[in-house]
Amino acid sequence: MPGIKYDEREVVWKSHGETENHKTPINLKSKAQLVGEQESIFTYFLDGSRRTYKVDDFSYTKNVYPVLAGQVGVGCCRRVDREMAEEQLRKRNLIVLPDKANKDGWNTSKRCAHWLAKVNSISHSTSGQFTFDDILTYSTKEDEKLENKGIAAIQDYMTELEKIAVAELVSQKKLDQSNYLIKDGSLEYRRDIHNKQALNLSEKHIANNYKYVVGVSKSFNPTKCKVKGGGSNSDIVAKLKLYERTPAYMYQSGNVGDVSFAIWYLRIQDAKYTQNIFDGILKVEKVITDEKAQREGLDSAEIDKISAHLLNERNPVCYGADARWANHIYPVYLTESYVKSHYLSSNFFLQLF
Repeated sequence: MPGIKYDEREVVWKSHGETENHKTPINLKSKAQLVGEQESIFTYFLDGSRRTYKVDDFSYTKNVYPVLAGQVGVGCCRRVDREMAEEQLRKRNLIVLPDKANKDGWNTSKRCAHWLAKVNSISHSTSGQFTFDDILTYSTKEDEKLENKGIAAIQDYMTELEKIAVAELVSQKKLDQSNYLIKDGSLEYRRDIHNKQALNLSEKHIANNYKYVVGVSKSFNPTKCKVKGGGSNSDIVAKLKLYERTPAYMYQSGNVGDVSFAIWYLRIQDAKYTQNIFDGILKVEKVITDEKAQREGLDSAEIDKISAHLLNERNPVCYGADARWANHIYPVYLTESYVKSHYLSSNFFLQLF
């Protein structure tokens, strides 16, 4: 397959994110072979997913607002002696209403609890033991597509369950330097200022839960690889060769709060076997939890160790079972499949309304 040719140039990020000042991609083939003789540092694998449905409309003062429902699943599997087993599984069925449903605005959480009891009494009489777990609301104040706001409420609920799963592993002292967790997707959780119970990463004791957690994204926007003075460094990511990682850069997101991330890209599959130039490349994220690393960047040795162990997860692949095979870590694929296996079929779920 013909590739794209790029000009050779050094890697420059807007903000450097590791202790060594690398100017070019780092080849980790020999490091991966060396750690391949040892036990993997990755023991736990976390994935969250959701299915959303528009199930009805709500009419108030001549306006119509969508009513949504969703199935949310968050699962964590552990790997011991090359065998996968369930560590945690949280499955929730949700209904999402516009905030106009609570006309007088009085104590929305108590009002939702009252509605939930009523809905479940009806669903038990019509469908046996099926239970809804929560009723959420979305704001109708801002000028945005209302259905998307309902979906965002379900997404926030799912990410909160993911953070609870991590907090539980930490409280049980199951994460350490020999037992890392791979979380499928980004760790850039949006700070929730409306939920007083939210586990926001901007709180230092919550951020500390992520000392041994690595976020691995299958898809990403390469134009966000900014260089000093602006512009994109996405060509550096695109031309990574197999076993190579980029230097890490430091990143802060206004949506998360005062939290720094070390981010780098790693090619785990050769581009000649993939359809897209970014297939086979992972975006890897690590929350920076100590002040020294915030000043000097994450230890390059730790980045190399994490990357080398990720490279050893490149086989087997889920080719033929998932179009994203080149970017999938197989234990994460198994965890994702396990979570989705607990969903009700969409036909059955929609018949509840």
